[in-house]
Amino acid sequence: MHPGIGAQDGAATGLARVISLPSPSPSAERRPELDLMRAFVVAGLVVFHSAMVFIVGSTWFVTNPARSAGFDVFVLWGSTWGMPLLFVVSGMGIRFALRTRSAGAFLRERILRLLVPFVVGMAALVPTVFYLERLRKPGFHESYGHFWLRFLDLPALAGSLLPHGTWMSGRDEFDPAHMWFLYVLLLWSITLLPLLLYLRHPAGLRLIDRLAQGAEGHPFTMLFAGAVPMGLVEAVFGPDDVSGGWERLANLFPLLYGYVMASNRRFEGLLRRERRRALACALVATAVLVVWAGQAGSDDILAGHVPGWGAVQGLAGWAWIMAILGFAGSWSPRRRQAPAIGIARPGKRPKPWLSRASRYANEAVLPFYALHDPVIVAAAWVNRSLACPDPGEVRRARDHVVRGHPCPL
Repeated sequence: MHPGIGAQDGAATGLARVISLPSPSPSAERRPELDLMRAFVVAGLVVFHSAMVFIVGSTWFVTNPARSAGFDVFVLWGSTWGMPLLFVVSGMGIRFALRTRSAGAFLRERILRLLVPFVVGMAALVPTVFYLERLRKPGFHESYGHFWLRFLDLPALAGSLLPHGTWMSGRDEFDPAHMWFLYVLLLWSITLLPLLLYLRHPAGLRLIDRLAQGAEGHPFTMLFAGAVPMGLVEAVFGPDDVSGGWERLANLFPLLYGYVMASNRRFEGLLRRERRRALACALVATAVLVVWAGQAGSDDILAGHVPGWGAVQGLAGWAWIMAILGFAGSWSPRRRQAPAIGIARPGKRPKPWLSRASRYANEAVLPFYALHDPVIVAAAWVNRSLACPDPGEVRRARDHVVRGHPCPL
């Protein structure tokens, strides 16, 4: 299952403010631009997952009878950069969080914000999505309660979820659907924590400053430093259709890069200078992927049977991220240069409306992310059932209600 995003002219200025990071402050205030950026990306998933209903080259939980290859192109484009960008934003958020939290406090916050919603979502939301998918299959007559118990096969889930992303229960395959992002983010946050703690200290900040200085002198350094590790992981381990079309190990790098970029303002200037080169590279790499996908077919690509695909995907994904961040930063009216994040400089306080919007976004983004996928699937299922009802499917849904079983909708 894949995830991505889109924007309009009116949102460009807002996104620019989001991506242009303010001068660091020693206070413990939240940084509103990170909350708004995260909300912007998550809101784009509604567009992306709605498009999944209409793609031709693959199947989703619910598919519309009238489909178009144009949606396949959009989904392919969005999947190259949508979720990696969300990991970049998460890495920036971690950099802010570790300014005011100890390692223990950070781990407790990660568990409350990621592990608890993941468990709740796996128990209450993801089974409904899969049940709606199974209802359209001929010969499926299982009640929702029985299906729910079979879905939550804890021994099978514990043995397969982390290494594979799928588990078998009752000769049926399941996966965590859109909730994969929460546990992968938790996994990499914990794995990288020792390195991130080192990078927030003076020695680590000096190392980051040297990296930024070196990248400024070599234009392609930042592009290939991000693209090569992601492409290698994809080329070696192959894509994973469960975790947004990316092998979950590849998402470790955007998370780390987001942390590093938030630690030194030189990267912001570098992104602005390299934005056109990154955009050209992204367009060429994406065009190659689109033509390649039309020839190879999505099944072979997702199965890892197309050598070289992962390398081009890694290049396209990171190039799009650099281009998006760079152009958004160039549109911002605030372009003040600042040194490493650990050095304080006086700056303007966020406007009241921006602070209020960011607080709301910070509180709403997680429930919105958790609910958007089931709501889209349920709406598509109802729409398809009303447009071209399957008599057997309607009869099964009616029987569930008559027998006292909970209706999946």
